[in-house]
Order: sequence, then C-alpha cells, then structure tokens
Amino acid sequence: MNSNHTAPRRIDTDPALKAEVLKAAAALGTLGGGGQGAPRILALLCDPAAGAPEIAAMIDREPGMSARVLRVANSAFYGKARNVGTVERALVLLGLDAVRGIAAAACLDRSVRRSGEAPPVDMDQLVRHSLATGTAAEALAKLRHAPIAPEAFIAGLLHNLGVAVQLRVDPAGMQRLVETLAARPDADLRAAEAACVRVGHEDCAATMFEAWQLPATLVQAAQHHHAPLAAPESCRELAGLVHLGIHVALAAGHTYALEPAPPPRDVAVMALLGVTDAELDTVTEGLSERLSLLQQALQAA
Repeated sequence: MNSNHTAPRRIDTDPALKAEVLKAAAALGTLGGGGQGAPRILALLCDPAAGAPEIAAMIDREPGMSARVLRVANSAFYGKARNVGTVERALVLLGLDAVRGIAAAACLDRSVRRSGEAPPVDMDQLVRHSLATGTAAEALAKLRHAPIAPEAFIAGLLHNLGVAVQLRVDPAGMQRLVETLAARPDADLRAAEAACVRVGHEDCAATMFEAWQLPATLVQAAQHHHAPLAAPESCRELAGLVHLGIHVALAAGHTYALEPAPPPRDVAVMALLGVTDAELDTVTEGLSERLSLLQQALQAA
C-alpha cells in the first residue's frame, strides 16, 4: 500500500475491456423498491450541489434505504436514543452530510452483495473493511481537514467497489489472486493484480464512477487510493485520507482476502496530511467499537 507500488493494467487503452467493466458495474443492480439504479442514487448522494429536499425525496422513494437511514438515525451510533420517524426529521437532527453517508453505506451494502454466489472474496468482510475505511477516513479528516470529512467517509466507503466488478469480469483471475495473497499476505496487491487479473480494482472503480458522473475528487480517490501522491494535486488530500483510512482499518483487524495484513505506515502520505503516529493510533484504537455500532444499525430490521 506504499505510494511507489507498480500499477496494474489500465482500462483506458482497451475499449473492449472498458465495456466489460461497465457491463459488470451495471449488473450490480438496483436498490429497493423504487427501482432507481445504483449510478443515479450514488451520483445524487455524492453531488455537493444536491440539497436536503432532493436527497430526502430520493431516499423516500427507496423503501429499503429509507428504513436503514431511520434505523441508523435512531441507533446508538449517534449516542442517546432518538425518536426519528421520517427522513426529513433525520436531516434536521443529524444533518445532510450524515444522512448522505448513511444512505451511501446502505447503497454499498446492497450493491456489493449482488456480486455473485460464493465468490472467492468474502463479501461480508469486504463490506466491513469498506465501512471501516470510510469511518477511519472521516475521523482522520476531522483532525486536519474537517471541510472534506463527509466526502472522506463516502470516498472510503466506496473505494473498493471495483472489487465487486473484478469478480464479474474475471472470476478465475480473482481466484488466482486470492490464492496468491493467501500464500503471501505481505505481497504488493497491485503487483499481484497485474500478474493474476485482467484489470485492477482501482481502474474498475474509477471507470465506473466516471461513467456514473460522480465528482472528480471521488473518481481520483478511487483511482489513486493506493498511490495518493500520484493523484492530481486538487484530489490528493482526499486520496490520502482514504489511503490512511485503509491502513487504519487493516491495523484494527478489518482485513479481507485481498488485503490480509496491514502494510507499514506511509510516512509521505502522513506528512502530506499532517497526521501523526499518535493520531493514527487513537483512530485505530477507537475504530472497532464505532464500526460495530454502525454495522448493527445498518442491518436490516
């Protein structure tokens, strides 16, 4: 996970592979009874110009998502017991950014679990790692980069959505990749991808997010979450927060098949963000308890 990793194959020079990736992304499916596609939902949730009425109306059209938003709003994740009966009330009490994040978490959970039967990657572990990364990235952002903390949560949450696409595009390659990393947990993920799989997970996510017209910062964070110093300067802080969020998630034990062990801390990215070892330790120590509360709240009623 250090910033000098070898990059795997690229999609942008292979139109046929890009078409396969987008087809696989489309197969991740829709959410809830309203039938809106995941691209449209995520685009709205990630659009900084979207206001509370628009977000509330979209969530209300998706019964499953609405139920989860209310469940989290009334949960121990937000402290004392509340009596939140509508999405509009949740927006008032928790704020727009919190509701966006809850809805995006529900979106991720539902989409990832549609990626096929018995895949070589445990999808429960992948979702937990993604939630942990988003939670950690948000906590780190609040230390030095508070204005982008809500975006850091969503970027961390969605950073590994490309893995679900990889599983559809190249299931045999993914099986080889999982076996390689099981035998060598300290192996470089991106180098192993280049050897085993037709396309890297960062490229899958960035291609998908760009097609879905998500903000450029989220596209670049997805593209460069293992190498944030290679991101465009305007997107480097967000990519760096996701990168360190991944480290914290893994260090706290929230691993999965493609990242079975935490790598060394990336001091260059820590310097970029102004984050200290002590601060990383503090976020790591408090992560599992906060994550458990969030996961309990997100479970279907």
